[in-house]
Amino acid sequence: MNRTIFVLGDSVPAPRTDEEAPMAGWGQKIEDLLVGPVVVANYARSAMTTRKYFTERFPAMLNRMKRGDIVLIGFGCVDHMIHNGTRYVPLPEYQEFLRLFAQYVHAEGGVPVLVTPCARYAFSSEGQVLNTLGAYPRAMLEVAGELGAPVIDLTSRTMELWAELGPTRLRQYFCWTDAGEHPLHPEGTIDSTHLNHVGASQVARVVVSELCNLGVLDKADVDVTTLMTPPTLPPVSTEFTIQSPESALHYQHPVGEPPAMSKPAAGALAGPMVKFAGTAAPGTDYVLFFEQGQYLGGAQVGGAGQWVWRRSVNWTAGEHVVQCVGLRGDGCSPVLERRFSVRTEVLPPVISVPSEGAFSGPRPRFSGKVQPGATKVVLMERGLLIGATGVDEKGEWGFRHGHPWRPGTHTVEAIALFGATESVPARTTFTVVGVPEDSPIRSFGASRHACGDACEHRPFTGDW
Repeated sequence: MNRTIFVLGDSVPAPRTDEEAPMAGWGQKIEDLLVGPVVVANYARSAMTTRKYFTERFPAMLNRMKRGDIVLIGFGCVDHMIHNGTRYVPLPEYQEFLRLFAQYVHAEGGVPVLVTPCARYAFSSEGQVLNTLGAYPRAMLEVAGELGAPVIDLTSRTMELWAELGPTRLRQYFCWTDAGEHPLHPEGTIDSTHLNHVGASQVARVVVSELCNLGVLDKADVDVTTLMTPPTLPPVSTEFTIQSPESALHYQHPVGEPPAMSKPAAGALAGPMVKFAGTAAPGTDYVLFFEQGQYLGGAQVGGAGQWVWRRSVNWTAGEHVVQCVGLRGDGCSPVLERRFSVRTEVLPPVISVPSEGAFSGPRPRFSGKVQPGATKVVLMERGLLIGATGVDEKGEWGFRHGHPWRPGTHTVEAIALFGATESVPARTTFTVVGVPEDSPIRSFGASRHACGDACEHRPFTGDW
C-alpha cells in the first residue's frame, strides 16, 4: 500500500531551496532513507507555532491525507519564545493544540506521531549540552502519554548526539559559516537553530530509526544499510586546528592595524551566547580571540574585511576582557582589547501596582521596576499570556490591558526578560470590583440593542 509521511512543524524540519543553502530541513532528508512505496509530503513552514499552523495549514493537509498515512507533528521550537508575543504559545494552549492535531489525524485514519523539537547548538561553559526549549519537550511527552500516541523524543536524542560530537565538531551540522566561507553568505552567518545538509541528514536518520523502533514504519520501507551505517564523524572546526595560536599574542613586531570590533560595544551587557562582529585591515586573513592568555577560537575574514564570531560554548556570568589579534601573511596585528559583562540570570521584576491584596476597578494598571538591563516584562495569568511591555531607561515598566477584567480575584505573574533569558515569576493577587456576571443589572437593558462607548442611554448594563 502506498503511504505518505506528512511532516508538520516549523522552520527546522521545513524544506529548503538551493537559494537558502547551506540551510536544510530534516524533513526533506527523510525520503533519502526510504525504499518502499512511501513518499514524503513536507508541510512544515518557517515561523509556525501550533496555533498558527492549526488555523492556517492543517485543513489542507487533512484534505490530502489517506487512511494509514503517517503524520509527524513537530512543534515547539517557536512556541516557547516568550520574548516574542506574536509567536509565544503558553504551555496549556500548546498541549491542547497537540491533542487536537493528534485527534483529528486519528479520527481520519492517519497515524499521528508527536516529535519533540531538535536541540539547538548550545553548550554550557563546561561543555555540557543545554536544553534551550524549556518545558515544551516534556509537555509534548505528557500529551503523548495521555493519548497513547507514538512519540519521538528528538530533543533528548539530538542532545545525546550533540554531546558525542562536542562543541568543536557540532558546528559542521549547523548553518554557521565564517565571512567569505559560503557564496550566499559573504558576511558570514551564526545560526544555532537551523541545520545544514549534513546535520539535517543525521537528524532524519534519528527520526526514521525511531519510526522503525515504534513499528510505525516497516523496515522493508527503509534503506537499512544506509540507516545502520555509522555516520562519519564531522571534522573539527577550523578555529580549533590552528597551531600554537597563543604565539600571536606575543608577536614582537606587530604589523598593520588591530581589528575593529562593532559588537559587543565596549562595556556592554551581553547574554551568554554573545556574538562578536567587526572588520579587519586589508591583508588580514583570520582573527583570533583570547582571554587571560587562553585561546578561545577564531574566524575567517571576508573579502571586504568583515568577520563574525561566536564562542563554541557559553560565557560565564561576570566581567570579561577579550583580546583580538589579526593574522596576516606578513605577521600578526596589534592586539585589540574589549571589555564587556555577561548576564546569565535576570532577577524577577518588582510589582508595585496592584499591590498584594489590593482592590481594583475593571481596568487595572500594572507597573513596577526591574533590574537594569532587562528589556521586557511579560504578564501571565494561569499560564496564559496577558501581554508584554518594554522597560524604560530607569528600569520602570507599566501595562494596562485593552479590555475590562471580570470581577473577582486574580493572580498575575510578571516575568522579566534579558534577551532570551527569563526570570522566575513575581506574583500579585488582587480583586477586581465589578458587577457579577449573574447580577440582574446586566439584564435590565437586554431589550435594547447595544450602543457605542460614548452612549449615555440608560439603564446601565454592568460594563464600563
